[in-house]
Order: sequence, then C-alpha cells, then structure tokens
Amino acid sequence: MLDKVRAVVPWLAVAAVVIAMGYQQGLFTLVGRLAPGPAKAVALPGGGVSAGDRCGTEGYHRFRLPADAVTPPPRNESPPAPWAVLGAYGFEQGPRTPARFTINLRFGPGENRPLELSRTLGAGVAVEIEGPDGLVGGAHGLPVTWHQPTATGPGHRVRVAARGQGSVEVVLPVRALCPGQEGAEVMKRLQAPIDSHNTITGQPPYTLTVSFSDPGVGKLRASLGSPHRGDVLAAGNLVPLDPETGRP
Repeated sequence: MLDKVRAVVPWLAVAAVVIAMGYQQGLFTLVGRLAPGPAKAVALPGGGVSAGDRCGTEGYHRFRLPADAVTPPPRNESPPAPWAVLGAYGFEQGPRTPARFTINLRFGPGENRPLELSRTLGAGVAVEIEGPDGLVGGAHGLPVTWHQPTATGPGHRVRVAARGQGSVEVVLPVRALCPGQEGAEVMKRLQAPIDSHNTITGQPPYTLTVSFSDPGVGKLRASLGSPHRGDVLAAGNLVPLDPETGRP
C-alpha cells in the first residue's frame, strides 16, 4: 500500500504544477471569457449594459432608428446627410484576451457644414445583432475609442469637418450575447453568403446595427433642412442592392 502511495505522490506534484501553469497562462479562465451572458440586462466589462432582457425579441433597437437604417441601401447612392456606415468588424478571442467583437463606425456631415458631437457620442453606442428568431446579442451605453479626429474642443465635443469623416471603434464583449450563442458562429452569420467566385449572393443571415443619439446630429439635420428628424445616427451590415435587379 505504501508503495502505491509513493507512486501516486509524484503524479500529484506534476498535476499541481500543470494546474498552476494553466492558471498563469489563463487556460482555466478561457471558458468564462468565451461564455455569453444571461437572459437579463447586466453590466459589461469596460462599460455599457447588455440587452439580455431582450433576447429573442424581433426588431428590437435601443434607439428609434430612421427607416433607411434597417433596410438595404441602394447601390451607388449617396446616403442622406449626416451619414454613418460600418467599416471593418470582426470577432477575436485568446487565452489572455476576453472574447469580443470589434466594430469600426464611420460618419460625417456629408455637406459643407461641420458635424459636432460629444466625445462619448451621447450616452454611448448601442449595438444589436438579430437573427431569424430575434435578438441574439446587444448592448447600449458602450464607450468608444476615437481614431479621427483626435482633438477635443470646448465642452468635450468633437468637430468633424465639412466633407470630412469621423471614425470610432466600439467593443462588444461576448457577455453581451444571449445564452447559447457562440461568438465565432455569430460572426460567421454576420457575413453575406458568397458563391465559388466570391460573388455576394444575398444578405447576411444575422443583421448588425450600430447606432447612437447625439444632439449634434439633430442640430445639423435642422440646419440643412433635412426631411429626416431626430438625433439618432445608425449604420448596419446589410448589403447595398442594385436598383435595377433589386439584388446585392
């Protein structure tokens, strides 16, 4: 019996070392870092609040969006001023990095007048991801990192020059996803289908909508006499349609 105990002890020591190294490398926290959030609103790491209490809701958006924000835009047609579009977006994860979506949002006045916005873009950015069965993830009050312009003016406001462009990065933690959702799989469904020639054949299975509400948007619209009203500016991942065929 004593010989068996002596044989087991070295293996326990090895296991302890492996576990210690695993914790140092973050391997045992990886599951938690990749886990979606609960079906209730919760505070998110880095800021913002999840839309977990809206999981499965069809057509949910934190802000009341302009009609053109949730429909495919016509190809080769200039968006109404002021405008917003999605730049690059993707999903990343790693043993030391919490799983997250990163989204680049671009916007501008679109006319010969500047667009002045708060540094936080109002109360923060809202993101919604929706599938055929309703909301699969989302959040509001998300902070932003400005890429351009980088200077801040009076009142902590940012001035996007006439005919210029603003650019911010938004991070959506995986905890903003609804129960049962996986970040990598959601990312795949946010991309438009393509054929063997890399030609887009339809709209993405999941929609991605990014929006914010800032008084500077409404002020510029009013000064331009725009038919659009309100302070909300939004962009989505829907593919522009050919005006003649009605297809991407």
